[in-house]
Amino acid sequence: MSPDPWTSFLNWLQTLIVPDWNAIIQMLPLLLILGVIGPILSLMMLGQVWYLLHRRRGHVRVAEIEPTPAERNADGDAVFPPNVPFCETHAIVYPPNARSCEIDGADLSVRCPIDDTVRGADQQLCRACGTRYVLGASQAPLVVRRTGHPPAGGAAVA
Repeated sequence: MSPDPWTSFLNWLQTLIVPDWNAIIQMLPLLLILGVIGPILSLMMLGQVWYLLHRRRGHVRVAEIEPTPAERNADGDAVFPPNVPFCETHAIVYPPNARSCEIDGADLSVRCPIDDTVRGADQQLCRACGTRYVLGASQAPLVVRRTGHPPAGGAAVA
């Protein structure tokens, strides 16, 4: 004969109110790992993921040097810097890797930094002085365009 429901409920309730202490003490290491160390490790991992997703990364892009109008002297004539390709017809100074004018497709010229002779931009050897050089050596090596903004609130934190 099965016990009545009330007796079954009281037996079940007795296991909650008066637990088996030997079984609980044997489970203590597992409870420590699951109840204390597990949440701490989980929070540490979530913090690491949050840091990796929100950290500031150095995004530096090297900007292409744009063609610019040549400087003018007092007489209004164009003055072209040495070792930089230029279009004499349109008075435009081009980046070092350019070889033809964007407007009419004409070959660009370059002024020698040693003896000021003018040669074609595709030649790397000055025929007058014999100097071999690389275009754009007298210019600044990089033009950097920054992305992002400085932190709000004044001076940057070192």
